[in-house]
Amino acid sequence: MINLYIEFILSVVGFPLIAFAISTLIPGIQRKIQARIQQRIGPSILSPGLWALFKFLSKKNREVFSKMPNLYKSLPIVSFIVVWILLAITTIPKYLVVSNLIFIAGMLKIKEMIYVIMGSLSNSIMGVNSPFIDDCKGSNLLNNLKISLENLGSIRAFKLITIGSFPFYTAALIPFVQHKTILLSGIVGSNTLLTIGGIIGALVYLIGFVIITNDYPFSIMHTKADVIEGPTMEYSATFRAIYLSVKELLMITLGSLFATLYLGIYPDITNPITIVINLLIALVFPILSSIISAFTPVLTFREIYPISLYATAIGFIGVIFALLGF
Repeated sequence: MINLYIEFILSVVGFPLIAFAISTLIPGIQRKIQARIQQRIGPSILSPGLWALFKFLSKKNREVFSKMPNLYKSLPIVSFIVVWILLAITTIPKYLVVSNLIFIAGMLKIKEMIYVIMGSLSNSIMGVNSPFIDDCKGSNLLNNLKISLENLGSIRAFKLITIGSFPFYTAALIPFVQHKTILLSGIVGSNTLLTIGGIIGALVYLIGFVIITNDYPFSIMHTKADVIEGPTMEYSATFRAIYLSVKELLMITLGSLFATLYLGIYPDITNPITIVINLLIALVFPILSSIISAFTPVLTFREIYPISLYATAIGFIGVIFALLGF
């Protein structure tokens, strides 16, 4: 019983901590790959992630303009905890019934909705379309819709998670359908990637990965061209460090989840080699995402919607193959 408790603690704290440490290297690896593709030198591998984290942590926090500042500032922390729990739960599928498809999808949806809530709470002076809107009687702008850049980013986030996240969830469904279970423990040790449905699902999973992590070309909700940073514009110092850490941890979490779902290799604390293999597979997705990002501009919803719907349709073909056992 004591060993079981120790194993549980290591799974909930130990492995996510290792994954988080490795995830701080992901931004530097991505930036270096993109720079080489674009024939630039690029930054050092440690600068964009690890050193940037310490840099923001050492800065002084500034007060935000949010209507509910305490809630707004707590959202990156909540988001980080959600992703941490998701990674921890998928590390111990043999012991917890909660390690299932519904829980995984629910936690990811919470993570997505937090971004929408951020935009609804934030409204800084930098974010308004016109800082000094004339609300005087007789003004031509009196009845105009007033929307901040943070709110606009929030609206885009909501539109993206309603349609854009379909490919990922469809791809995540395929291994469960293949093995006729909703429990993660029923997938561990099984290689879904060797099936027709698995091959299709892996391709759709990659597309969904790029969308869920909001990387180029699916970064419209915080594109620098118009909304600057969108809902995260007011985060500084500690809160920006946590926000950036969320994306890095999310990348390695989704990569680790792929290794568990499609290859049956989950990070077993009692078998360190599985941890190494799982994390190596997890790093493949940020690398592929950086290659895609290097060649593509930011897409608008006119391009995002068709890509998402076509990818979802292909994913459902994979689901049909999985149902048939192929």
